[in-house]
Amino acid sequence: MTADAPRTRSHWWPRPGWHPGRDVYTWHITFDDAPELHRLAEQYQTQLRPLSGLNLVPIEWLHLTVQGVGFADEVSDDALHAVTASVQKSVRTLGAFPATFDAPVIFDEAIVLPPTPVEPFQDLLTAIRSGIADALGPDSVQTGPEQARGFRPHVSLAYSSGEHDSAPYRQALDAADAEPATVQISAPALIRQERLLAPEWLYRWTTEARAPLAA
Repeated sequence: MTADAPRTRSHWWPRPGWHPGRDVYTWHITFDDAPELHRLAEQYQTQLRPLSGLNLVPIEWLHLTVQGVGFADEVSDDALHAVTASVQKSVRTLGAFPATFDAPVIFDEAIVLPPTPVEPFQDLLTAIRSGIADALGPDSVQTGPEQARGFRPHVSLAYSSGEHDSAPYRQALDAADAEPATVQISAPALIRQERLLAPEWLYRWTTEARAPLAA
């Protein structure tokens, strides 16, 4: 298992170009119909809720970030349609796959559930990036902190709101009596995402399109 970060820092630092009211288009895996994952998330969040320094992710907004496309005010409708069609074609070569979520890990900005196996998510990232590049050109594929570190697929349970010792979070998580959850990954979503600061402290979105994987 990946080692916990010894301390957390705020997730809500001002990312370049992203300010309240400015949306982004991005490819996510969303979990509208994933009761087992919802159950697992709720079990861990119940343990974390009494602790300070965290913004718990509402169950309806659980997600796994795959690849950004661009700020909504910089992506034309034609470009968005081209990306959608190209990514849908690219991911069709991949089959739907099961992913299991089990023990949480404390990242420096969030408490997360990593999936296993990781390889299908890496293949999915490659296919989505290829689709974007085919639609908009090789220089169009955005790379952010996630890609700079190496892709680490995860579902965030809670975001850190500041600098804290992670040990109390680990103790709370270890007290949960939780069984793993398995989810079928079958259709990543192109979403238009908002990043809401105080008092909400969350991400929410509308779904623009889906890119089904092969059955």
